[in-house]
Amino acid sequence: MKDQNQRIFFREMVLDLHYRLRMADELFCEAAESFVASVAFDEWENRRKVIGNIREYARALQIIDADFSRIVTGRQVVFPAELGEWIYDFADGESKVQSHLERLRAIADGLEMAVDRELLRMELSDE
Repeated sequence: MKDQNQRIFFREMVLDLHYRLRMADELFCEAAESFVASVAFDEWENRRKVIGNIREYARALQIIDADFSRIVTGRQVVFPAELGEWIYDFADGESKVQSHLERLRAIADGLEMAVDRELLRMELSDE
């Protein structure tokens, strides 16, 4: 009985991570939309909003990764350094912001695959 309770608890934790990754997708969309708007309108306030949205998205992914690392060991994610608002001062600032956002999205995809793998592993072990 104790083993079954542990499996149920583990499954709920993994499903919670899956749910939070779906919520992080909304943060990605907000960050991407604000980035496109900042490129289109080239206003300082839009740029500040982009950096803020990207920071919020990165923090959400870092928390999800930390929680996932508590239940599944043996993997590490390397997050890119946080962007500063000064990034737009570079000639290729917009492309750096875009690359940063793409890197965070790739991390989210990797986390999603790892969570899905754990869910599948649980499903196969229940059979």
